[in-house]
Amino acid sequence: MSLIVIWGDESSQNAHKYMVLGTIWQRADTYKALEADVARMRRQLGFNREFHWNEMKKYHRDAYIAFINLFIKHMRQGNLKFRALIVDMSDKKNVKAGDNKETHFYKMFFWLIYKWLAPEHHYDIFLDRKSNSVPGRLQDLEYYLNRKMAADYIQLIRQLPSGAKQPIAYPLIVVRRVESRDGTQTPLQMADVLAGAIAYVRNGHYEKAVTNRSHNPKRAVVDHLEAQLGFSLKDCHARNEHQGFNLFCFKR
Repeated sequence: MSLIVIWGDESSQNAHKYMVLGTIWQRADTYKALEADVARMRRQLGFNREFHWNEMKKYHRDAYIAFINLFIKHMRQGNLKFRALIVDMSDKKNVKAGDNKETHFYKMFFWLIYKWLAPEHHYDIFLDRKSNSVPGRLQDLEYYLNRKMAADYIQLIRQLPSGAKQPIAYPLIVVRRVESRDGTQTPLQMADVLAGAIAYVRNGHYEKAVTNRSHNPKRAVVDHLEAQLGFSLKDCHARNEHQGFNLFCFKR
């Protein structure tokens, strides 16, 4: 049983058509290797700022492309995966009646994370710090993820044919903790940049930059990311498609 660390951030939650929730899934034993690569890149480029999509300037382009390259490197090595949930906020069917924005936000994170949990692993989940009107949101997310995984496991046993061998008795507590972090952590910055790139495309900013022949560095970063991935950030993927970088479009 291995430990997977999930780092989550969101982009364009307010006043945009599409909200994007992005998560980096990292094998815990690869954390030092990623940090060493990022530190080396920072020294080479003399870049000492944090990586945040909304703070990208023209003279940051090379650093952000190098940051993307490190994600691609570690993704291809199997150290990192990126999974995003794209929610069309203009589609009223995507918001359950009675849910406020905060409740809806955490429900969307639940579905993004739950769909990829495996009972043979343990998980630590760190979400970018967020002010909540209701205390205990993170503890609720932890509780419901574990409850759903336990219910699924019990259901699996009940569905086995009479006399069939039971599956491995995995622990029913797979999520060890859900906590907030301040956004300075490298994987959270990766989640921020990748979710921001997707939202930039989905909400029409990329298309506008192309039309205006803009030299906005965000356009160059999107072009580079799509070239490395081999598909468009406008795509929607099936669950088992593009395992290292999955774009899941939410539909109720």
